[in-house]
Amino acid sequence: MERELHLTLLILIASAAFGCGDNSSSTSSGGTAALEALDTMPRYAVVSSDFSSSSIATLDEDFVVIDESWINSGTTYPGLVATLSGDVVLPSRQAADGTFAVIDRFLTDVVTRFFVPSGNLNGQVRTHGDVGESGFSSNPQDFIFASEDSAWAPRYESNLNPSAPPENQGNDLIEVNPSDMSVTGARIDLSSLDVTATAMTPDGAVEVDVFARPSRGVLVGSTIVVGLDRISANFDAAGSGLVALVDLEDESVAGMELPGLQSCGNVLPVPGVPSKVVVACVGFAVPFGDEPQVRASSGIALLDVNESGVTIERVWRVADHPSDAIAVNSVAVVDEQRVVGVATGDFETTVDELYLIDLVTGSQELIHDSIGSFVIGLSAYDPDSKMLYVPDAAENAVLEFAVGEGSFVEVGSTEIAPSLSLPPTKVYLLD
Repeated sequence: MERELHLTLLILIASAAFGCGDNSSSTSSGGTAALEALDTMPRYAVVSSDFSSSSIATLDEDFVVIDESWINSGTTYPGLVATLSGDVVLPSRQAADGTFAVIDRFLTDVVTRFFVPSGNLNGQVRTHGDVGESGFSSNPQDFIFASEDSAWAPRYESNLNPSAPPENQGNDLIEVNPSDMSVTGARIDLSSLDVTATAMTPDGAVEVDVFARPSRGVLVGSTIVVGLDRISANFDAAGSGLVALVDLEDESVAGMELPGLQSCGNVLPVPGVPSKVVVACVGFAVPFGDEPQVRASSGIALLDVNESGVTIERVWRVADHPSDAIAVNSVAVVDEQRVVGVATGDFETTVDELYLIDLVTGSQELIHDSIGSFVIGLSAYDPDSKMLYVPDAAENAVLEFAVGEGSFVEVGSTEIAPSLSLPPTKVYLLD
């Protein structure tokens, strides 16, 4: 649901230059002095946001706060040309090389990388060039590390100006060299996966362009599996569910259809099984949130990526379980059989609920019900400690769940920077 919300909320705009990696004034530990050094290497990060400003906390392996607001929208530091807006995410996977990347999305369009625990700046890059007063935002969604000198940023928006240069076109992946955070100029166009669909207007049904809209992705071998939302410019029509299979060896692109599903932008790694990914499809409806339409088009798929290709191993379709909750938002993966997902409340008769879903049996189990709607955010599951960390804005805390009797039992909670009055919205496992 975040994707729909952030398109209608005011985001702080900061100016930034395309390809503005900055390595001046380097220190002995690498990079440019920027943030306060952390006392220890973080294992978790929590993003708190009210959609106009953000803060990022770091936590250790026991989920004890190291710095409750290591970076926030009020932070100013040398070497950076853009501070945090209210639309901030972290990569699906960090590089695991002693760095920490942050993606500032719609209307800010910046990826920043720090060294940890020193807090020094590795660099910052804007994900498109000068667009003048056109209003185009490339809206980066992820930062997918391929090697020490190659990472790929999916750009969600399409530039509707047909004469825009490649660096400003969007609807693609662009390559960044993470060693100095500079744009390499390489681009993988995903417009071959665009389609047309029928939208209803006051004048009747019309055919409109539906763009690929790449979102989150996971690298498996030399293939990036990229989730696609496939929605029109006005969000009034959608194509069938699809993921893009991007082969980095030859930069070829193929689409893999997920029958019966739509808006499949969220691709997640499976802990302990590097060849498999989970795809969460949140469905599509006009008007927004219409339950029968969402139920008919939402679900979760497990894909296997191997040398012989990509196969659909199993699919859990909400439509096949008419009495079950539509728990496909803010999905976190437990293992290749189980995921947790949020069924979002409607502000009137229902509240947010978090479910454990068995993709093999199709069963659901309620883990947590909140007291509000659109308040349970993105959870993180740690396969080492077997702990699940769930941000609940209504509780203004991250709730902690341990595995018990095959399910999850709440064992505690952690407040994150209570003085800032920013609710926690996303939890990330950093390694």
